[in-house]
Amino acid sequence: MSQNVEISRANWTDPIQRKHFIDLCLQEANKGFRSSGGLKSSAWPRIAEELEKLLGKRFTSKQLKNGWDYMKRQYLIWSKMMTMTGHGYNSKYPKAKQFRFKPLANVEELEALFGGVLATGSKNWSSRGVIASGAKESSTHSTSMPSETSISLEEDENLPRNTNDEAEGPSVKECMKILKRLLTYEDPLYYVAINAFCKKKEYREVWVEMESDEERMGWIQSL
Repeated sequence: MSQNVEISRANWTDPIQRKHFIDLCLQEANKGFRSSGGLKSSAWPRIAEELEKLLGKRFTSKQLKNGWDYMKRQYLIWSKMMTMTGHGYNSKYPKAKQFRFKPLANVEELEALFGGVLATGSKNWSSRGVIASGAKESSTHSTSMPSETSISLEEDENLPRNTNDEAEGPSVKECMKILKRLLTYEDPLYYVAINAFCKKKEYREVWVEMESDEERMGWIQSL
């Protein structure tokens, strides 16, 4: 790294800085540089060097380790919240108040880092943050997490569901196929729609019966 760049302040809520950091951590993890609880010490200088190339900012290994720990805490809180509620924020879990108005950023990538499976392709990631027992074995490398749980690799099969009325009307899975044409998981409205699909079969029926995607987007924005 160049010698004329001062140590920068790390801001792990900045979307660009955060995304580059997570992607580099995934690269190191997939190359086998994972250790118990984090990455091997040799990985941090490489990540710091790449971040300086990408952002023009220099970070210390300690800053990067702190960033890892911060995002791991975020992911574990998010996962517990989703396990408790199936769809989003619950005031009975005060630690999750940071997700009251917006979902966890970069949830797919964080799931690959901290959810017990090292992903080598985006289809190995679930965007729901829902921990499922009995998940299918992946052909990628697996690692143990303190929670002794694994993340399902079948994205559509483990959507949060309202099982009381799922048998009637369109399924959540059917609604999601349409939703994925319109929005990505990075858009907060994506989770607003999921929440609605899980609450009432009437919402799912309205969604499927709408005649245009423009009408559907207007409906999501009105929720």
